[in-house]
Amino acid sequence: MLIRSIEQTSPGVYKLTPDAGSAFFLRTAYLSRLDGGALEAAAGGQQEFGEQESLELLDAALAYAAECTAMAYLGRAEHCRFSLAAKLHKKGVGRQAAEAALDYLESTGSLDDRRFAGAWLRNRSIDHTEGRLRLRAELAARGIERSIAEAALDEFFQEHDEQELCSRACKKIAACKRDPLKIRAALLRAGFSPKLIRECTK
Repeated sequence: MLIRSIEQTSPGVYKLTPDAGSAFFLRTAYLSRLDGGALEAAAGGQQEFGEQESLELLDAALAYAAECTAMAYLGRAEHCRFSLAAKLHKKGVGRQAAEAALDYLESTGSLDDRRFAGAWLRNRSIDHTEGRLRLRAELAARGIERSIAEAALDEFFQEHDEQELCSRACKKIAACKRDPLKIRAALLRAGFSPKLIRECTK
């Protein structure tokens, strides 16, 4: 591949214009054989790359495009890695490019499953009154690792007393259901432990 011009557009990001085809952008963090130094040295002039180097440049360009797409999603709302990977896949982004981009975003702190889990728990508590078991299952369904989920849940329940949440849910359910068995079943579905339910339904 013959590159007619190489221009640094921001720290670690370069615009490459090939002899044939459209210009493309890449981040040097996605390169392994080549590095920023090689591109810097070639900046302002022509440079020819071998087959393996050319493939690496193209892979890095795909990863950078995936990063830009992911950042557009993150700019609108907090995401977990699992949901962001699914959205990139839906957009037609290849698995290798998506994984490289998500690894990079995690390394910079732009993508953080623990931060997402904390934000999700706070938002969820606005409209739902649920116990630890249900919330843990909901986080697992969103691809949050168990250790990260447990840390986020510990933090959440330091601020929200689970017994108080159970009592509140019990009163709300009891306003619609009179059968004690149905009340307990509803509280179990809401993720409260049998012990908490016994205490709240005495």
